[in-house]
Amino acid sequence: MKILNALTIRNVKEILRDPLSLVFCLGFPIAMLIFMQLIFSNISGGPDIFTITNYAPGIAVFGFTFTMLYVSLLVASDRTGSFFNRILVAPISPFVFLLSYILATLPIIFAQSIIFFGISLFFGLPLSLNLLVGLIYLIPSGILMIAFGLLFGILCKSEKQAGPISSIIICATGLLGGIWMPIQTISGGFETFCNMLPFIHSVDIASGALIGNFESIYPHILWVLGYTILILAITIFVYKKKIKQ
Repeated sequence: MKILNALTIRNVKEILRDPLSLVFCLGFPIAMLIFMQLIFSNISGGPDIFTITNYAPGIAVFGFTFTMLYVSLLVASDRTGSFFNRILVAPISPFVFLLSYILATLPIIFAQSIIFFGISLFFGLPLSLNLLVGLIYLIPSGILMIAFGLLFGILCKSEKQAGPISSIIICATGLLGGIWMPIQTISGGFETFCNMLPFIHSVDIASGALIGNFESIYPHILWVLGYTILILAITIFVYKKKIKQ
């Protein structure tokens, strides 16, 4: 436990040393919200997808992808420095090492969601207990994105590789998560393909919670948790391979 606390505190300090990136992670979803609101508010008689209750959950999930990018860059940077060399010779398990990054970056996920939905209230998002439930159910989606960031950070040899690879998940979340367009309206088996991935399930969880349709959260939450466990397991496997090398 002492080792985990020490590593977590160290990672928090590293995060605070780069306030510009931290502000970007927190501010990007808000900037997107304002931009979308400016566009949709000038559309009269538009479909329901243009209401803030429908598009706010998607933007909240999409914001997590930039936390993923930040995590991947942080881990990749640590791997190229003396810190990782000290970790290799220390009696630290891969799980503890990766968990320290998760604990250090979870506050970013919390702050991102709270600030985002707080600003959304000024644009017409209803204030209710559903909002609190939505914040809670967004946590697994945030951890999933952190897990992707850990995997890419361990896989990549440098920050130059981590950025482009992380952008794949950013694009996949936007295009396959139903954030910019309703997946249900696309034929040809595209919806089935999207349902096999975790991104649309993350958005559906947030959407269901915000409107009080808690029954619709399942089995979406199981998909997100399953993918999170899978990605973390792959990350631990890759980490052990890197140590042997």
